[in-house]
Amino acid sequence: MTEPVEVKPFFEYDELIQRLTERGMLIKDPLRAQRKLTQVGYYRLSGYWHTSRKFSYVDNKIKHQNEFQANTYFENIFEFYLFDKRLRVEFTDALERIEIYLRTIIAHEIGRTDPLAYLDKKQFSKAAFKEGAKIHYESWLDRHNRLIDQSKEDSIKDHRSKNKPIPLWVAVEAWDFGALSKFYSILSGKNQDLVCNRLGLDNRIELDNWLINLSDIRNRCAHHARLCNRSNPRTLKIPKKGYFNLLGLSQKQKEKFYGMIAVIWFLLKKIGPSSKWICRIADLIDQKPEIPGFTYKSMGLPETGFPRKLFPETIKAIPVVVEKSPMEELEHRLDQLLTFGNEYDLKEIATHDSERLKEAIEALTEHSYELDALIDET
Repeated sequence: MTEPVEVKPFFEYDELIQRLTERGMLIKDPLRAQRKLTQVGYYRLSGYWHTSRKFSYVDNKIKHQNEFQANTYFENIFEFYLFDKRLRVEFTDALERIEIYLRTIIAHEIGRTDPLAYLDKKQFSKAAFKEGAKIHYESWLDRHNRLIDQSKEDSIKDHRSKNKPIPLWVAVEAWDFGALSKFYSILSGKNQDLVCNRLGLDNRIELDNWLINLSDIRNRCAHHARLCNRSNPRTLKIPKKGYFNLLGLSQKQKEKFYGMIAVIWFLLKKIGPSSKWICRIADLIDQKPEIPGFTYKSMGLPETGFPRKLFPETIKAIPVVVEKSPMEELEHRLDQLLTFGNEYDLKEIATHDSERLKEAIEALTEHSYELDALIDET
């Protein structure tokens, strides 16, 4: 009989703060730190300080200890949490655009073949009907039916109430990213190619891999899970040409956050060429907090940070300052003087400060005589 595993004991917030300090975490403001634990939770934040713990290698594997590395500050850990949250917000925005775009492509390209293509078994790969299939058609159809039944979309409710068949371009509005991803996975190769062609891809397996990753990343974002220094759900399959060839992603980078940035940006440029998403991502990454164990490399990025040279959109133009010639500067200042007369009541100034005004006028007059003399000499 298996011995029962001991459950971890419960600790109050002040006790949790004490445990952190005993393990070597530096806390500038314990009361604020305790307040943050009440807002976010000890366990959620533990994912952000995990890599800041001391470690050793046991059988070529990293074994973390219950003691923090030097200069591990609670305040920086919480900034890491906020940093990750900002990146999740940007990823959520990008994934929403990608999901809607893919729904639209699938609805149009596959719906053209048959408005009820999702019910036509000829539209799917033979592998989707085999026993033990990774994604079985019947399993996908059950999910589809459940999403349709649960949908609050007016168009779907209208079709249901009238007992009308629901065409693909209506049905996709009820799908989540998982249903969308799995639908593509079980389509016939011919139908997958229709979708790939719209995205400028010529390898249907690569898109399948991307959708699986994007679906899981979307779930991480939806559940507010840690994002930026975790491995991708699956190693990304990347085209060996064009944009990706220029990036030259290594095997490690295909497993990390940076690889997902590259894939998402490729898709976003197809949707909206003028998107500034990559600029916001680059700017955010430049604000990475300094924390032991949390490096650019842990996100799959070069050690120097975001590689802006590989993403020209992120390179900020340096404003060019053109120096005025002396004559241009003189004209500019005279213009300012004339504008002054329009902005202020000169009569009011003459009434209350006549002596100083006279001195200013005399100085200007003297300068005008000097300029006249110089002009006469030339």
